[in-house]
Amino acid sequence: MRFKKARLFMAVLSLAVLPFSDLWADDRFNQNLNAERRLNEMQQAFRSSNFELYFVKQTMAASEPVSFSHGVIDGRQYSHWLYLNGMPMGYFSAEGIMAYFRAGSQPEIINNGKHPFLLGRFNTVSTDRILKNYVPVVTGRNRIAGRDVFMVRLSPKKNDRYGYVLYVDEITNILLQIDVVNPLDGSLMESYLATHFIYTESPNRIIQNINEAYLKESAQSFEQSGTAIEDGVAVTDKDSEHKNSLNWEPAYIPSGFEMVQSEKYSMPGSETDVEHLLFTDGITDFSVYRIQALEGSDFPVVKQGTTNLLRYKAPPYEIVVVGDILMDTEDKIAKSYSEIKK
Repeated sequence: MRFKKARLFMAVLSLAVLPFSDLWADDRFNQNLNAERRLNEMQQAFRSSNFELYFVKQTMAASEPVSFSHGVIDGRQYSHWLYLNGMPMGYFSAEGIMAYFRAGSQPEIINNGKHPFLLGRFNTVSTDRILKNYVPVVTGRNRIAGRDVFMVRLSPKKNDRYGYVLYVDEITNILLQIDVVNPLDGSLMESYLATHFIYTESPNRIIQNINEAYLKESAQSFEQSGTAIEDGVAVTDKDSEHKNSLNWEPAYIPSGFEMVQSEKYSMPGSETDVEHLLFTDGITDFSVYRIQALEGSDFPVVKQGTTNLLRYKAPPYEIVVVGDILMDTEDKIAKSYSEIKK
């Protein structure tokens, strides 16, 4: 009798709870759809807006103030990133062209290049590619640099890479701030902390100068293929870089990452060969190197902010994995090293 009453109680409880479970599932589904819509609106706003953003790139070990400008002139997009402390250095972009500069040195120009920093990548990498590897959820509202923002959490579908929290301006839909989070324990690894935001009708003077230089040089140094030297400036075309065939590979690659570069070269000033593979999921990158093992050298782990470096002995070689991914993931990649049998 008691058993029948218990079954009846469980049946009634299930009928009472299940509708609410369905509502919770529907709410979660709607949250994801809302987050996807927000991401698309954020990227559309970036492509059509003129603004200046000042922020501090904050890690546990260092703080770097940065200015970032973006503008659109006659349908062409331009960006400018400048570190504000120490020797002036940074990059600017004109359409698909990236130019890295440092005071006292010739700039390096890369055709068909990608933004090297998270702020640029989240605004330019297709949302389909982002959603392939991350689950988006709108988590609430906050106030950043005097602006009301909504927050979108991007959790990795597998805990093999960092997660992110995006802070997006409610009025302009411009991405103002990014937190990088360890998905294993929720700890904050790195932040792009916005301090000042200026939204304008017209591009600022820096963006106008880049546009003038782009129009002036577009028929010359900006229309190169392969690697060339133009007026002493190295010009590289990423789309024309070929992939050298190497006789080894890591058997384990986190899902969503693809190899975009494979090369072999000699270290400057020595005869030591270096073999290099570069992988990306669109948001973050990591590299795998194979070099001759050095006698008597130890094999430390190096951590700097979100960047980890791991060395692994695979006699007679040493495998080095470095990138903005979790140390546990790097360990799995390094230990999966294998030679390709022909």
